[in-house]
Amino acid sequence: GGTGTIQGIIMTENNETVEGVEVSVNGGMTASMVTNTDGTYNFSNLALGGDYSVTPYLNANPLNGVSTFDLVLMSKHILGVQPLNSPYKYIAADINNSETITTLDMIQLRKLILNIDTEFANNTSWRFVNADFVFPVSSNPWFTEFPQVASVNNLPAATLTADFVGVKIGDVNGSAQANA
Repeated sequence: GGTGTIQGIIMTENNETVEGVEVSVNGGMTASMVTNTDGTYNFSNLALGGDYSVTPYLNANPLNGVSTFDLVLMSKHILGVQPLNSPYKYIAADINNSETITTLDMIQLRKLILNIDTEFANNTSWRFVNADFVFPVSSNPWFTEFPQVASVNNLPAATLTADFVGVKIGDVNGSAQANA
């Protein structure tokens, strides 16, 4: 018998907490909650020894933080003038979720800015990366599959922490409002 806890915080690359993320835990028990302005979640009363997966999800307000300046940064990257300087920015610039950054991503983002599209066709407005993950090649976040779920096997009595980095798709310069 006994119970354990899995908790964590969801923040952007710039250490801003992300509000409104639906976080689900599945395994020995299923539950979900939504992060507040502090970006935290907490699942307690989980059966010890159980196997669990924690999954964050947010697909709202795709225009948050998106501007033509993001298109300029993407263009400079594609042309090799000014490459993006973090794997999270690469993920943000991959609008169509093709694991590359091309003019097709720019076209989709432009359609969103012009209200031709109201959401991303092949992507959610936010993606989440397990904060413990270290990208083996920072200029290619798709070199290996990055974990978007935290997996816990054989939950111990101690409180486990599973933090995530939130990436706003289309917001290459990090201007999105992550919380109220």
